[in-house]
Formats: sequence, structure tokens, C-alpha cells
Amino acid sequence: MGLNRNIFMLGLTSFFNDFSNEMILAAFPAFFTSVLKAGAASLGLVEGIADGFSNILKIYSGRLSDKIQKRRIFIFIGYGLSVIIRPFYMLVGSVGGVLGLRITDRIGKGLREAPRDVIISASADEGGMGRAFGYHRTMDTLGGIMGPLAAYFILLYWPIETGTKGFTVIFISAFILGLCAVTTIFFVKEIAGGKNEKGEKILSLKAWLQLPTNVRIYLLAIFLLSMGTLPSAVLLLQTTSIGLLIANIPLFYMFHGLSYTAFSYYFGAKSDKVSIAKVLIFGYLVLLLSYLIVGLASSFLVLAVAFVVMGLFAAATDSTQRAWIGRQVEFHHRGAAYGLFQAAVGFGAMIAGIVGGWLWQVYSPTAALMAGAITVIVGIIVLLVSVARARC
Repeated sequence: MGLNRNIFMLGLTSFFNDFSNEMILAAFPAFFTSVLKAGAASLGLVEGIADGFSNILKIYSGRLSDKIQKRRIFIFIGYGLSVIIRPFYMLVGSVGGVLGLRITDRIGKGLREAPRDVIISASADEGGMGRAFGYHRTMDTLGGIMGPLAAYFILLYWPIETGTKGFTVIFISAFILGLCAVTTIFFVKEIAGGKNEKGEKILSLKAWLQLPTNVRIYLLAIFLLSMGTLPSAVLLLQTTSIGLLIANIPLFYMFHGLSYTAFSYYFGAKSDKVSIAKVLIFGYLVLLLSYLIVGLASSFLVLAVAFVVMGLFAAATDSTQRAWIGRQVEFHHRGAAYGLFQAAVGFGAMIAGIVGGWLWQVYSPTAALMAGAITVIVGIIVLLVSVARARC
């Protein structure tokens, strides 16, 4: 079965954007420790606050795109805003400066994600929602593999010990790749529609109340599960805890990305044939396993296994979480539903970054991993309640 043009092109958009973005993220732990002289708490705080700024926009961009029946413009502005600030990383020399750029980047993410997911869901063939999101996440992750790999070789050629030239090359390269991502959006066809059969506006509290009860419980579960998912940037600080070189950090991003890419499409297609809930629960149990391996890691090989397992978790959950919304919510409410979904993920990630980074630095990696694991278990229980109220 061929791919719809919108789905294919948005896959390319995500490929180039994640190639660009992950080059920067893969270099962040090294950048924070060697240039900014900051630790896990600062890194988690930056990622957490930046995600928080995007969350309100994730709610309203989806709803507003439903209201005005335009979605491509949100995608274009969202990606464009994230891309245009990337060269400025080479000019900052403080945590506050990086925070400002990350906030701008996340605002762009907040603008684009819900409208983009609506276009993907509306462009998918009947019965192919999981495959559509699985393909999109696969392309996203292919970029996520290439970015860290490129960052690794750049830092290998221009070592941190010799100065900041390696970081400068990374930031400029990321900007050029980001421009490629923005270019592909011109080939995406607009998807109209946004009011229900009565012509009612959906930018209101009423939109939340009109969502099925099981969807609202599901969004609560997603919030808890996201709150228990520690950022990769924080987990990667385990490399220095066990005595590995900072320059090796991008390789672990690559291991994660390879695993993610290998299984993302499979799990997306699988969710079209079996219960989405089973796939999601499997994925979060795998996350718990990865936390255990990270906690026990004392060598390069064991930590590499942990990030491979973590990639399997992401593959099983990212596309299926989105596909679930597409199955449970009528089209004229999907913009609002995807906005609320992205907000649940984002606010959870914000708390995970701030609290997880603080626990990691002030107490220990074990304390952060335990807190995350307990929160994930609670989230799985709430997810089961949601499943009990709906077929998925």
C-alpha cells in the first residue's frame, strides 16, 4: 500500500528537522559540561522549562487550526521558528542564553505538532492510522540517528579539548538541514474541516467536556507516563558517572535511534491489527526495564544496551499513542484532542526534566530512576482504567 503524499512529505520534514535538532541535542550534555560548566540540574531545568512554554501552544494551536480550518500554516511557522534560532547557539555562553533559545524552539514545536498530527490522521487510509504514524515516526527517528552520528564525528574531528569549533560546525550544519525541512512543507496539501455538523466552535472548555470519558482518562494516563519518562539528556549523564568520555555521548543517541527506527513502523502497523493498549503497556514495561539497566550500568556495553532497550520503548509508544487519539475522537474534534494530548506529554516531560534532573544531581541517579519508575507504574494503572471504558 502506497503512502499518501502528505504523509510522505511530512515524513521528510521530520527526517530533516530531527537530523538537525538531534545534532544539537546530542551535543548538549557535552556543551553544558565543557562550555557552560553546568550539570544535570541545569540541563533538566532548561529542557523542562522549554517544554513548559510549548504546552499551552500545543493546546491552542490544535484548537485554532480546527477553528480556522487551516493547518499547514501552523506547521510552516512552527518548523521555521525552531530552525531560524539554531545558529544562535554558537553565540551564547550561559545557561540563561541557551534557555531562551530552547524556549523559542519549543514554541515552534508547540505550534506545529497538533495540526501536523491532524493532517497525518486525515490523510491516512482507513485502517492505516497506525502505519501512517509509524512511518512518520520512522522517518523522524532516521533523522534522529543521523544527527547524533554526525555530531559524534564532528566532535571526533574537532575535539572538545581543542576549543569550541566542533560545536560551531554542529550548529551551522543543523541550521542548513533545518532549512531543508522547511522546504518540504511547501509540498504538503492543506486539509480543511474543523467545525462539527452544527457549525459550533470548539475553542472552549466545552470541547474538553465533549471528549469521551475514556479519552479524558487516557490523557491523564499519558500525563503520568510522560512525567515518569526521564529525558534522554539527563540519562546520558550516566556516561560521565561511569567514567566514559563526554565525546561518546552522541553514540548513545544513535543506539537509541537505531532501535527506534528498526521497530517504529512495525509497532505502528501492529497497533492496526491488535489492541493499542497492549502495545502501549508493553512499551512502558520496556521503559521500566531500561531504567533498571541504566541503574546497573558500569560499562559502555551495558549502557549501550540500555539505550537500545529505550529505543524499543519509544518505538512501541510514540506512534501508537497518537493513533489511539485518531481512533477514539471524531475528526472535527481531533485538533483539540491532539492539542490536549501534546500538552499532556509536554507538561509531563517538563516535570520529568526539572524534577528528574534535580534528583539526579542532588541525590543520585538511582533516586531519579526510582521516582520515574513509580510514576510510570501509576500511569499504567490509569491507562488500564481508560482501556476498561473503551475498545482500543
